[in-house]
Amino acid sequence: MKKVLASVVCAAAVVSMSANCFATELMKRGSRGDEVKEVQEMLISSGYLTEDGADGKFGPKTEQAVLAFQQDNGLDATGIVGDGTVNALKADKGSDVQPAEDADEAEGTEQQQGEEPAEEIDYAETFPSWNPDSATLDELVTFVNACTDEASPDYLEPADRLATFDMDGTILCEKAPIYVDYCLTMYRVLDDPTYDATEVERDAMQQIRDYAYTYGEKFYPKTVTKSMMVASAFAGMTPEEFREYVCDFADTTDVVGFEGMTYGESFYRPMLEVIAYLKDNDFDVWIVSACEREVTRALVERYDIPLDHVIATDVPYVASGKGDDETGDEYNMGQDETILLGAPLGEECGKSNKAAAIMREIGKHPVLAFGNSSGDYSMLNFAESNPDHTGNGFFVVCDDTVREYGSDEKAAEYYAEVEKEGWTPISMANDWKNIYGEGVKKTALPGAEKEADQAA
Repeated sequence: MKKVLASVVCAAAVVSMSANCFATELMKRGSRGDEVKEVQEMLISSGYLTEDGADGKFGPKTEQAVLAFQQDNGLDATGIVGDGTVNALKADKGSDVQPAEDADEAEGTEQQQGEEPAEEIDYAETFPSWNPDSATLDELVTFVNACTDEASPDYLEPADRLATFDMDGTILCEKAPIYVDYCLTMYRVLDDPTYDATEVERDAMQQIRDYAYTYGEKFYPKTVTKSMMVASAFAGMTPEEFREYVCDFADTTDVVGFEGMTYGESFYRPMLEVIAYLKDNDFDVWIVSACEREVTRALVERYDIPLDHVIATDVPYVASGKGDDETGDEYNMGQDETILLGAPLGEECGKSNKAAAIMREIGKHPVLAFGNSSGDYSMLNFAESNPDHTGNGFFVVCDDTVREYGSDEKAAEYYAEVEKEGWTPISMANDWKNIYGEGVKKTALPGAEKEADQAA
């Protein structure tokens, strides 16, 4: 039977209702279930929600509707639904039930029944990079508390506490000035004196660099793809050699468009705190990325993500002695051979491939998923559709144009999608107090500076 987060139990000690027995447990943003849906239906009946608003998910629209109803009916405008709000909604529908004074009275009734409130955490210590008044962070903590409290109907055994994270743009700087695997390959083809790139590779990657340095966006040359260059530029390395190369690049190369930060340091502090918090609460954390697997492994291993907890786009592995005219299932390697990276890249681990890869490599739905782009929609929906426990998708929106290279237009598109799907948004601008380490400063893309000088 599917559990429902913030499920509520009818108790004899509370104020009786004229219709169905209702919740005494408070409902707020992040709560889900039939009781939330019933509140939404009453809000629709009272004209505070649109007809399609009863989805059983207490999201931003429901919270705003509750606030408006409370303000209009002389209740404490908290956005939290307790007995007072429920009774007032029923009264607004013509019930003879008298509303309690406010939501605080409902909370007092609940505490009088002897129920212990959820253990509070020290936000300043656990989440120092988050704004302490973040409703999104509160929703995450509420979810985790429910999953880890053995007395909760939403308790999950540690083996079922699965959380999946995208990498670029979700836990790692995406605008640097573009995806990190692009930046790595730029360095390999254009700057590494030990690699003899072809003229076609150098020309294509120079076009990619010029466009990225000017606009902070990807460019697709017609002559050769970035994926082809990754496959050829690193072919012949062992996986260990490749990861070492990635780490050397990440630790010694400064991020383009920022000062005071290398690529290895360009992880979002707030998201690293979320990962640490989940791991402290026995969640099994996986990284699921469209970036190449060995690149992803090398970058996240420093944050205690095991190599076998990375799902990503594959560079084929081949036995060092296998000939080009042989297949892997025909050739047996000897003890003096090793495994090397081959070519070409496998199909990119994005969109529905992420959900398929999670099922193939882990074998079950996550209960938490974190993403930041259309490439993560499927993974977030895969968590939301968990058949055994209420899942929750969190979407990082790059809406910060001061500390990051956010786009108001793109952010608006993502917020619309988040609202449509019922995910929980994480606003870089509003939820995060700090993004990177101290002394890190956004500067300007070198190509953009050059264009401005030429225009002047």
